[in-house]
Amino acid sequence: MIVRQATQADIPVLVSLRMGLFCEVGELSDPLVDVDLWQATSAYFSTAQADGSARSWVAEVGGEVVASGTLALFVRPPYPGNVSGREAYLLNMYTLPAYRKQGMASALLNAMVAHACAEQLGKVWLHASDEGRPLYERAGFVANPAYLEWQPALE
Repeated sequence: MIVRQATQADIPVLVSLRMGLFCEVGELSDPLVDVDLWQATSAYFSTAQADGSARSWVAEVGGEVVASGTLALFVRPPYPGNVSGREAYLLNMYTLPAYRKQGMASALLNAMVAHACAEQLGKVWLHASDEGRPLYERAGFVANPAYLEWQPALE
C-alpha cells in the first residue's frame, strides 16, 4: 500500500470514490445517475486542488487507487485555543469494499493528521458514520454536541 497526496491526475478517481460513497449511504442509486453532481464534484476537486483550499490523499494497491480522504481547509476569525483560526473539515473518507479492514483508512487518517499537525491547524472536525466512528476515536477524535445545523429550504 502506498499513501500519498492526490494530484490533478487523481481527480477522476476521487470523484468516482465519492459517488460510490453516496451510493453506499443511500443518497444515490447509481454513481452516474446525477451527471450535474458528478461534474460539480469534479470542478470542486480541480479548483480546490489548484487553490489549496482542500487537500486529498489516496491509498494505492498495485497502482490502483482504492481509498481516499480529503481535508477541506478554511480560516475562521481567531478564537480561544486557535489563534490562527485555521481549521479543516475531514470528509470523503471511502475505501472500496474489497479493500476494507486492511488499514487503508487508518493510513489515510494518519497522513491527514500529520498534515494537520505540520500545518498547525487549530482543529479538524468531521461527521462520522457509525462504522467509521471507532477509527476516528482511536485517533483521538471526540464527539462534540455543542453546535446546531441549519439547511435552507430549496425551492
